[in-house]
Amino acid sequence: VAFAQAGKKVILVDCDMRKGRQFSIFGVSPTPGLSNYLSGIDSDGGDSNPNILSYIKETEVENLYIITAGNIPPNPSELLVSEQMVQAIDQLKSVCDLVIFDGTPSSLVTDAVIISRYVDTTLIVSAHKTTKIDDLEKVKRDIENVGGKIAGVVVNKMPISQKQYYATY
Repeated sequence: VAFAQAGKKVILVDCDMRKGRQFSIFGVSPTPGLSNYLSGIDSDGGDSNPNILSYIKETEVENLYIITAGNIPPNPSELLVSEQMVQAIDQLKSVCDLVIFDGTPSSLVTDAVIISRYVDTTLIVSAHKTTKIDDLEKVKRDIENVGGKIAGVVVNKMPISQKQYYATY
């Protein structure tokens, strides 16, 4: 949202094909989405549109567009390593200023690690006082092992009150 409000054309791609929820955050239809494009099967079981750009949905935020995760496939990891995924990334990069891929929790499944090898850089998101340092080190190692680059770590779920925030700063 911040990038879009700064005038950048942004596409958010929900790559969590197991439990995607970006559609609910932005109030758009969950299907068709990324899984439909990658699998070649639309929401009704027919052939899907082979053009990734046809899956882009507008949000209420100016300059912010979304590609939802789509229907839950039986093989999300396999879909992400396909040549179609590489083509989709290249095509999306050519039509906007910034493409953000929202992946799965890396300590649970490898989907986000798979995506990290195809994108320019990766931000690791961790939860304040929840994510263990060993898990962060493993995710970092996994991303580097597949050739991914890490830009940094974002810590979310920080305490809201100023007192709590400064006490843990």
